[in-house]
Amino acid sequence: MLQLYKSRDFALFFKDTFAFIKTHGKHFFKNYFLVNGLFLLVLIIMGFILYAELAELQALGLLDERNQREFFRYLSDNSNIYVPYGILYILISAFVGILNYAYIPFYFKLYEKHKGANFSNKEISKELFANFGKIVKFLLITILISIPLLIAAAIVMGIMAITIIGFPFVIFVVALISLFYHSALMEYLKHDDKSVFDCYGYSLQLCFQQFFPSIGAVGIFMLIIIIVQYVLSFLQGTILYFLGIPILENPTYLSDLEKTSLLFIIAFAMQVAIYIFNFLTSAALQIHQAIVYYSLKEDRENIHTQDTIDDIGRD
Repeated sequence: MLQLYKSRDFALFFKDTFAFIKTHGKHFFKNYFLVNGLFLLVLIIMGFILYAELAELQALGLLDERNQREFFRYLSDNSNIYVPYGILYILISAFVGILNYAYIPFYFKLYEKHKGANFSNKEISKELFANFGKIVKFLLITILISIPLLIAAAIVMGIMAITIIGFPFVIFVVALISLFYHSALMEYLKHDDKSVFDCYGYSLQLCFQQFFPSIGAVGIFMLIIIIVQYVLSFLQGTILYFLGIPILENPTYLSDLEKTSLLFIIAFAMQVAIYIFNFLTSAALQIHQAIVYYSLKEDRENIHTQDTIDDIGRD
């Protein structure tokens, strides 16, 4: 078992993250797919239908700028199909997003409770659905909090982006915001006696506790994920290009795929693979943030030290 409550420095944030994935990755990702797999599959199927429909619209020339009037007329004539489908797709996407983002806090909550990965996907699902209303409440209040926060962050990042010195540090502003949200959710789902605002206040204190090591670790981890995702997307484009699908030169290539079903299936399969990979890398980032959260919490509350003293007293 990896010790969660533990004081860590910059290097140890990474070391323990990869140690956790190496030791418990099989259990973590197996249960990840068991809990979220069905909903991801539904979303992929709906995405395939949407992908095929876009191919048909492109083949008809309705996606060209000069045919915008015909495009809107087509949508209006078929609004009884597209509107319900679009609403359903958005709702399922939001539901999948909530499940994926809440999975990690509940996984670590059970990991802490069982002192290791000695629990099943049924326990995770039970926690998720029993607390779904609580998650929605957190989400709604977060939207209100995010309005002024994101405006301020956008102004800061805009100023940084136009300067040569400030541009490389934009990722760390994103890391601060991400850790702020994630730590607040971790704290909120761990305690029944804390309000959302209390948890955000506590999360803000954690973020500035070891500001440079923690934000630096999250920012660099994000940067690694972005680079890996970019490389995979480039490889995808290169492979499709050599298969005769010049997506690097012409992004509107769906009409070409309509002519050859095999190429369409290959292109869509690669898109699904990258889609799933992005979910997994997002989960890995949340694991990293959870490790940072437990470390900062230990530095603030000395939980492991107190538990050790209590264990000695019981012995």
